[in-house]
Amino acid sequence: MSYPSGPEGPPGQPAGWQPGPPPPSPSQGYSPPGGYGGYSQRPTPQTEGTAITVLVLAIASFVICPVIPAVVALFMCPGARRKIEGSGGALTGEGLVTAAKIISWVNLGLWGAGLLLVVVVGIIGAVFSDSSDEFSLVLGLLG
Repeated sequence: MSYPSGPEGPPGQPAGWQPGPPPPSPSQGYSPPGGYGGYSQRPTPQTEGTAITVLVLAIASFVICPVIPAVVALFMCPGARRKIEGSGGALTGEGLVTAAKIISWVNLGLWGAGLLLVVVVGIIGAVFSDSSDEFSLVLGLLG
C-alpha cells in the first residue's frame, strides 16, 4: 500500500506521521526492548523432598500405623526445615513441614488420650468387678 508523499501524510493522519515498525511474526517470538535486561536466571523454587516425605508419613500415621510414622515424621521435621532455610530460597515446603508436625502431634495426642481412656476404664472395671451383684453396686453408688 502506498501513501502519497508530502507534508500531509496518509489520509486521516497528522502531518509528519511515520508508520511504526511492523509487529513481530509469530515465529520470531518476543524479546524485551533493549536496555531493560532479560529475566534473571534464578531457577524456579522446588519443593524439598524431605518435606513431602514428612507430610506423607504424618498422614500415613492416621491411616496405616498410628504411632511409628508420626514419631518418624517428628524426628525428620527439623532436618527438612534446616534444608529449606539453608537453601536461600531455592527450596520450598515450610508449610508442608509445619502441617506434618501439627498432624503428627494431633495423632499422638489422640492415641495418648485413647490409651489413657482404656486404662482408666480398665481400672474402674477391675475395682468394681469384685462385687457379686451388679445391681446392688449400682444402688450403692446412687444412694
